[in-house]
Amino acid sequence: MDQQRRLLVFGLVSFLTFYGWLFIGPWAFPDLFPKDPPKVAEVDGVDPARGDGASSEDGGDESSSDDGEPDEDGTPTVVAVEGSEPENGEATDEPAEPDAPKLPDHPTQTVVLGSSDVASGYVLQVELTSVGASVQSATLTDPRYPVAENPEKLDPRPQLRVVGNNLSRDDTIKPLIKSRAALTVDLDIESVDEAFKEQDIRASLRTLNWELLESENDVDNSNIVSGATFRIVSPDGTLEVRKIFQLQKVPADRINEPEIRQSYGEAYQLNVSVQLRNISTKTIAAQYALQGPVGLPLEDVENARKYRDIKVGFLDKDDNVSAELLTASALVTDVRKERVEEWTKPIQYAGVDVQFFAALIVPTGDQVARQSFATITPTVVTEDEESERSDISLELKSPEFEIPADGLVQHDFQMYLGPKSLELLAPLKADSIIDYGWFGWISQRMVWLLKTFHGWGIHYGIAIIMLTILVRGMMFPISRKQAASSKKMKDLQPQLTAIREKHKDDKQKLAQAQMDLYREADFNPFAGCLPVFLQLPIFISLYQALNNWVDLRMASFLWIDNLAAPDALFEMGFSLPFLGSDFNLLPLITVVLFYAQQKMFMPPPTTDEMAMQQKMMNFMMIFMGFLFYRVPAGLCVYFIASSAWGMSERKLLEFLPEKQVDPEKIEKKKKKKENGFLGKLMKQMQEAADMQEQIKRQNEANGGDNSGGNNKGGAGSSKRRKK
Repeated sequence: MDQQRRLLVFGLVSFLTFYGWLFIGPWAFPDLFPKDPPKVAEVDGVDPARGDGASSEDGGDESSSDDGEPDEDGTPTVVAVEGSEPENGEATDEPAEPDAPKLPDHPTQTVVLGSSDVASGYVLQVELTSVGASVQSATLTDPRYPVAENPEKLDPRPQLRVVGNNLSRDDTIKPLIKSRAALTVDLDIESVDEAFKEQDIRASLRTLNWELLESENDVDNSNIVSGATFRIVSPDGTLEVRKIFQLQKVPADRINEPEIRQSYGEAYQLNVSVQLRNISTKTIAAQYALQGPVGLPLEDVENARKYRDIKVGFLDKDDNVSAELLTASALVTDVRKERVEEWTKPIQYAGVDVQFFAALIVPTGDQVARQSFATITPTVVTEDEESERSDISLELKSPEFEIPADGLVQHDFQMYLGPKSLELLAPLKADSIIDYGWFGWISQRMVWLLKTFHGWGIHYGIAIIMLTILVRGMMFPISRKQAASSKKMKDLQPQLTAIREKHKDDKQKLAQAQMDLYREADFNPFAGCLPVFLQLPIFISLYQALNNWVDLRMASFLWIDNLAAPDALFEMGFSLPFLGSDFNLLPLITVVLFYAQQKMFMPPPTTDEMAMQQKMMNFMMIFMGFLFYRVPAGLCVYFIASSAWGMSERKLLEFLPEKQVDPEKIEKKKKKKENGFLGKLMKQMQEAADMQEQIKRQNEANGGDNSGGNNKGGAGSSKRRKK
């Protein structure tokens, strides 16, 4: 309480002292207070230090004297003019004090490279913004690459953005030093950014407007390169930074070639150069960080099997490329646990890919001869509630380097922005981003066959059916053996039933009797499974091909809009667990044909075990319906065609004459099997089993006498050992 009272008294005394000094002091002690300052009039073009007004010729006040005589009130008039200071009573053009560094005040501008008109020869339309001198968006102009989702039913569909989908189509980059989303090839230089932030905490190389030095966009086929150059200078005036962008197009004499856009990779490459010039008289050290691709599109999110992945191709000592993959969900987990790995090995490429498209940074020029980047750090741009759908990118940090006085360092990069096509990616040694899985060589040959069929003018849906017929036709000899095996299995059912009844209490004898029957009838019970095992690699290969081959994207067939996605006949208006909200007809047709094919091929059950197995198979059909409900429509077309072919083939084989069996050939075949490695092994196993059975019977016949003798013998041996 005493402390609060003292504080209150101190505050009151301080206030009274300040009030008295302010109002009573000038009257009581006039010599201690300065007189009023001279009047200042701001007139452009007149030096305020001269003590005179402007001359009459300059439009100044003629009543003011040239020698600084006082006005009527006795106070001399001082005219202040910016940018001058007195020196020996004369005006100069130099400022009185050096001005503090100012932020660049360049206008916000958007530069378009390329064209949306495919006839111009451009396959890309790239929008650059002066804010950060970055890539705002890159749109594919090829009509084969529209957006997959078209909720507004626009006709034609808008073209697909490869990068920049973190901004809506109506967004524009906000003005100077306002917040904005991360953009592709944003640049950070720590020393320069810190100097800018001293002027404004929000200012940086990413948020400030760069000066647009030059830009040229050719759309009339007179040239083949369009470009733009942006420039910014550090606050202390020692470092000039430039970004140079160049975009090529298909040469005018090749625009009308039908397949040129699928193979002319240079048109999908945005050339980016980063220049750092030392405009001081001393050597300076520098290091920059480059933002990787941002905002790649997610298509058909509900049914997608792949989202955004970071792909990096590392170089070994022999310049071989090994690909590294990091999924969005794994990166989000690493960021949350603060264990994000920084890559330091030399690279061939680094970027982000989605199911059908990729955006990659490929170092060129001197960057290839040495380690391109000191570190490559995966980053999460925007985290989604579903972590696998998050927007991810990379930060590529250059090694530290020195720039001599009036020296220049330039690093060049190619930024690939386009579809995941082997023809376009192979020249960049980046084709390893296309993952066809275990049977990649089969997938690539299937893609080649489909391309060949399509090149004949055949629709992709019909091409898939033709591929199915070709595959099943090559397997006809095996299918014929499978049909013969199924017929023989039906013929052997009565004998198998009798064997099961005879040896129902001895599984070993039952198995041996069945094997003897199969051997006598020259029947292999596993022959019917061979076509299934042979079709499994084809199924996996086709599935991988449909998930990676961009040409099937948006390929229509019948009511299907996209063979690389579920057929989506109509929207149900509600969502079901594991099935989604679309009604897909093709998977249901596929499962029905699978069930009919099973009923046709499977023999009628003769035992409870066979009946249980067939019930399990029926349950598997329902499970496969859930499994296949959201697969690409092109894969369902393959299965429907394959099932229809299989059932027709089985009916046809019933009318073909049976192959006559030569008894001598059967006998030779039996002897060959018996003398072979497996035959000898089976014989040894059978002899061992017979010997074991014989010993068992002898033990059962001898009973307790045998065991007692053994015990006595053991006791006698023990006594002899003691003696």
